[in-house]
Amino acid sequence: MTSGAVQCYIVAHWRGQQGLAWSFLVNLVGVRAAIFVLQEIAKPAQYQDYHDWAPAVLIAAFFLHGIVFVWQAVGVIRAGEAHIVDHGGIALHWGGQLGLLIAFWFTASYSLQAWQMTIEAPDYKNFASTMEAERAAKYMIAAQPDGVLSIKGTLELGITRRLAALLAQDSEIYEIALSSEGGNIYEARGLSRLFRENGLTTTVTDECSSACTTAFIGGRKRQLRPGAKLGFHQYRILASYHVLGADPRAEEKKDQKLFLEAGVSRDFVSRMHSAAPGSMWYPEAGELLDAGVITESSD
Repeated sequence: MTSGAVQCYIVAHWRGQQGLAWSFLVNLVGVRAAIFVLQEIAKPAQYQDYHDWAPAVLIAAFFLHGIVFVWQAVGVIRAGEAHIVDHGGIALHWGGQLGLLIAFWFTASYSLQAWQMTIEAPDYKNFASTMEAERAAKYMIAAQPDGVLSIKGTLELGITRRLAALLAQDSEIYEIALSSEGGNIYEARGLSRLFRENGLTTTVTDECSSACTTAFIGGRKRQLRPGAKLGFHQYRILASYHVLGADPRAEEKKDQKLFLEAGVSRDFVSRMHSAAPGSMWYPEAGELLDAGVITESSD
């Protein structure tokens, strides 16, 4: 098709001279579908972007989703008007108008997508690594003599996976020394399961509070060093926004079950989350021993 023929074709559609069916099915639906498919093929790969090519992408989007769509829409509208004059029926004309509205909605969506392609994508790999390093900096796992592994700091995401790797490397570890004021309750449960499955002894060196007590209860033997203490309180969500599906009371019940399964008395379990979130209950060592929370006296 020569350039002159193409120009005549474009003008004929613009004037509504090609018939409603052809204008709608070929020039609107067919051409628009081809543009959408082309954009899908040209989309950047995941975590990639066209930030460096933003002007070219936006110009192409303006042409394909702006100028071309206006040409398509005007041609369909005029072909519909010509159809009414020639045939007297308006049903097909209104059908074409409805199709135009649907095409406009898709075109607006793809226009937005084209703009989003030009936004610089974050470096997710480095972001994840940075976040993991920041979390790991909040706790320390260190090997001590005679098969003891110490955990100090908050229980952050990833600590269970990291500790499991260390246990797999050293089969001589038999005791975990804990010093933590709490952290992520899901990681605490992961640690508790890990301690239980490996038959480890858990020892508190100074303080083990909040979520740390859940990790502690997974020990086969559980003990406090002189002067050490366990702290219990009600759970809370440390967020300034509503977290969907989060229920601190339900999470407390899950951990109460772990304590019961570890042989802790029901009376103690019923009291362990009685302190307000901003405070802490530190039971005496004798009470902990009587309730079965610790299995050995530090005396």
